[in-house]
Amino acid sequence: MRMSIRSVSCLLLAALLLTTPVAWAGDARPVVLPLTNGKSLTGVVEEGDEREVVVRTGKEQVRRIPWARLAPTGYYRAKRALAPAADGPARLRLAELAVDLGLFVEAREEYEKALALNAIKQRAFDKAVANAEHEAVRNGVRYAQRLAESGDLEGAMAIARKLKLHFATAPNAGHINKLVGSLVKRVQTLDKEALREQAEIERVVVQAKREKEILRRKTKALDLVKNAETKLPEWQKLRDRGSLSKARKIAANVDEMFQEARINLGRLRRILPRGHDARIEVLAQLTKLDKAQFDLRLAMAEYEKEATAWKHAERWAAKASYIDPVHPDLVELRDYLMTNRIRYRLSDVTNARGRVSGP
Repeated sequence: MRMSIRSVSCLLLAALLLTTPVAWAGDARPVVLPLTNGKSLTGVVEEGDEREVVVRTGKEQVRRIPWARLAPTGYYRAKRALAPAADGPARLRLAELAVDLGLFVEAREEYEKALALNAIKQRAFDKAVANAEHEAVRNGVRYAQRLAESGDLEGAMAIARKLKLHFATAPNAGHINKLVGSLVKRVQTLDKEALREQAEIERVVVQAKREKEILRRKTKALDLVKNAETKLPEWQKLRDRGSLSKARKIAANVDEMFQEARINLGRLRRILPRGHDARIEVLAQLTKLDKAQFDLRLAMAEYEKEATAWKHAERWAAKASYIDPVHPDLVELRDYLMTNRIRYRLSDVTNARGRVSGP
């Protein structure tokens, strides 16, 4: 057997009245009254007139709050606490007040109570509830859209969830689905934009690290070359005076600085993209460094040859060949070393002769 909405509402109201303590001249339970300043007041609503409402917040504490200080929800709750629970016309007036205040969920509840108390006909009830739900969806969607446009997608989604929860069967519930769909698209768009921004941030960070690395290596390479070049005059003087060991030591130190500078410039050549002005400059620096280091190694090889330090001469010539193995002067020098270097036998050094045993 199917029951009408009115019958169900009557049973629900009867059950509520039998199971909960209700003051028939008003609700004596504490209520939370939101204020216009963002705060709330909790207490029992005792009475009210045209100007203010009296709220008992403790045994000895009574507050008189002007109606204008109450937020819409607080205003409605105070009026509801003052209305008799079994007064049908009073519940109908509360429903209409809730509609005016934009509290459509509360309005529907009061309409249901008014229907159960025979304060409204079924047809009028259906129309009133349908209108309230329609306004709730329309206003809620507009409010959510304003929040979304202002960037508060989280707040907009919260409104959409409430609409879906309370008004999924409203005549215009399709607008809620469209709202949710549009919000989801906004979130997806923001996610894509966030990913792009994150990628851009990471690219900038990488670029910043790269620029820092470029500057560090370039500065270090130029400092090394500069320091090496400042030692070359000293090396030249020592070589001219015939101070072989000291000249050899200075040359080794200068060559080591040249080599470290080469490593840093080589790293820059790999980091910098082709066609970049800084890469072109690095290649020019490498060419200049190649010549300076080759000249040093070849000169030391020649110097060691003149001093008949064959082993050191060959070592410097080998180092020079790493840079330019087919340089005419280097080729001629290595040929000379291969041809004229005296290679001793073990017997010449130890004065020992091999002995052949006879039969």
